[in-house]
Amino acid sequence: TLLNEFVASYDTDHIILNDTGNWKRGSNVTIGALFQNGFNGALPGISLTDAGTAYGGGFAEDAGYIPNGPYNSNPTYTLRDNVNKIVGKHNLTIGAYFVAAEKNELGFELGGGAVPGFLSYNSSNGAVSSGNAFADLLLGNISSFGQQSSNPKYYNRYKILEPYFQDDFHATSHLTLNLGLRISMFGTYREIKHQAYNFNPSAYVPGQTSINSVDGSVVGNPYNGMVQCGVGGVPVGCMTGHLFNPAPRIGFAYDPRGDGKTAIRGGYGIFFEHTNGNEANTEVLEGSPPLATVPTQPNIIGYTNIGKSSGGGSNFPLSVFSIPNKAVWPYMQQWHLDVQHEFARNTVATVSYVASKGTHLTRESDLNQLHAVPLSQNPYLPGEGIGPNDCGTSFDAWHVPTAATTPSGAPVTYVAPSTPGGLPSGPAVNLGVAACGTVADPFRAYPGYSRITSLQEAASSTYNALQAAVRRNVGGLTLNLSYTYSHSIDDSSDRSDGSFVDSFNLAAARASSNFDVRQAFTLGYVWDIPFLKRPGLAHTLLGGWQYSGIASVSTGTPFSVTYPADNAGVSNGVATASAYPDLVGNPKAGIVQVPAEGFGPLFYNPNAFAVPRGLTFGDAGRNVLRNPRRTNFDMALFKHFPIHESVAFEFRAEAFNVFNHTEYANLGGDSGQAGSPNNTNSYSSGPPFLYIGGAHSARILQLGAKLIF
Repeated sequence: TLLNEFVASYDTDHIILNDTGNWKRGSNVTIGALFQNGFNGALPGISLTDAGTAYGGGFAEDAGYIPNGPYNSNPTYTLRDNVNKIVGKHNLTIGAYFVAAEKNELGFELGGGAVPGFLSYNSSNGAVSSGNAFADLLLGNISSFGQQSSNPKYYNRYKILEPYFQDDFHATSHLTLNLGLRISMFGTYREIKHQAYNFNPSAYVPGQTSINSVDGSVVGNPYNGMVQCGVGGVPVGCMTGHLFNPAPRIGFAYDPRGDGKTAIRGGYGIFFEHTNGNEANTEVLEGSPPLATVPTQPNIIGYTNIGKSSGGGSNFPLSVFSIPNKAVWPYMQQWHLDVQHEFARNTVATVSYVASKGTHLTRESDLNQLHAVPLSQNPYLPGEGIGPNDCGTSFDAWHVPTAATTPSGAPVTYVAPSTPGGLPSGPAVNLGVAACGTVADPFRAYPGYSRITSLQEAASSTYNALQAAVRRNVGGLTLNLSYTYSHSIDDSSDRSDGSFVDSFNLAAARASSNFDVRQAFTLGYVWDIPFLKRPGLAHTLLGGWQYSGIASVSTGTPFSVTYPADNAGVSNGVATASAYPDLVGNPKAGIVQVPAEGFGPLFYNPNAFAVPRGLTFGDAGRNVLRNPRRTNFDMALFKHFPIHESVAFEFRAEAFNVFNHTEYANLGGDSGQAGSPNNTNSYSSGPPFLYIGGAHSARILQLGAKLIF
């Protein structure tokens, strides 16, 4: 009646990353730099963004963030002790789980500019571009150059202790209750050498930092608002802890008639999550200034001018991360109620309601995004997009257009600075950022910085499902059928979900989850073929076969149609979706099939989407379309050859997508390419807009042999 179990474990990994191909920086590479740091011997990365159809909208390559050697190690130490005791009608469990984890790794900034640097070319940058991003690469018309000063090594640690208790109480012969409580005591992440720095908005001093209008360099304190974790009264993890997190669990199982043919079950529980190293904790602060700076120099003409400042400045705006000042742990509430009944001999059916609610989930946004133009001040008419000549030819010292007009002739308001050296305002600023090559940095809420990636435990989700299943066993045949009708809704499907467009209106991103599958049906079967069952040569050669298979049908996951340009002119450096198009019709109606060589059919009507109204985010919204449904049949045939009492041989013939019918791949979302309106596309190898670009695997036949002993 008493059992104690103790487990101690240790595991680790060591990750080594090396570039391959032509990644080395030769002695003939004479381009400038923001830091003469050795460049890790690598060439700078490149990113080409083209507003038209050239090069599929753009492409990128970056060898710079690979350290070319040991990268990190992750030792983890775990202790767990379980005590189980049976006392009368109670089955008691009491125990505790403890983990001490380490994360030792080099810190670098992905995409913003690693130690070798990162070159960006953008055909829509009117300040420097020739109108063609690849030509800009050849000419040295650089939209921006970012570089990290150094790659320090960081040493992050955290500890978790979770005591728990559960009582499985057999209250009556018909009723069992499950009552439990887990206390999740989470220690905050911390960098033990105090090398982590966080941007704290409350520590930023307005007026202490500004931008030079001549070259975009930083004037004043380039680290305004940065605090050092564990120093000067700042908590060691840059956030105060939240140690006590009670997580109750309750469940029951009830047999109303006591005949074992009907069961009613239900349960509710709360489950806390400590988060991982890419969420709101000190690990995401690796590579932060001033220990490691990642400045960005805008609008450079000529590679030798990288790092040179015509205005005398030596610092350029930085990209940083900001985590909360107080730990808030994500948690999930889960509950279910199901009824199971044996309707006939060997036939059991189950109907369930299953639900969950996620609270304080991680999401990201840009603290330094510009505000959009209010609709009441927008000079663009409904349905009117930004035209190619809207900027005009007159610009001020900040390269903001001073006499811009919309295609319909309406003036785009330009409000001149009220003081010498001040900043202009009005819709012309947003138009300049969107289409005229105006640098957004001087107009941000926190001058001196470009992107400020804010990670907050503030997203939420809901999931509700009706689930039904039937299982039947008849002789050598087993059948399993299941059907789920569900809906998952959230405003961020994971920490890196950048499918939103406006950091100041994250509620507008609430929609079906990226992984939402509305309906799913599965039929599984196993049949021991009953022929030639009697022992003998015929059974050995021809009997003993087993036939099985799985048939599944599921609806597609949702995806967003995006417009690959900063149409609102807000310079959101975190969102992967710059804007949505405008929805002007029914995407499912009026589809005219025009063959596109090398691609599948047109799946939605592209004319239902239009270029968004100028200086807006577009109104199509997040995840408005769904990928094709998936219908698949897999089958297998097995033959068992007994050789000896403890030795047998098995032959296996398996077929995947056995009927070889076409199963279309995703158009968009996590594993697809949606493209953009007007038949343009922001992918180098993607299909025309809303055409099927691929398919899942054709029929696969597989033969196998297995020796069992």
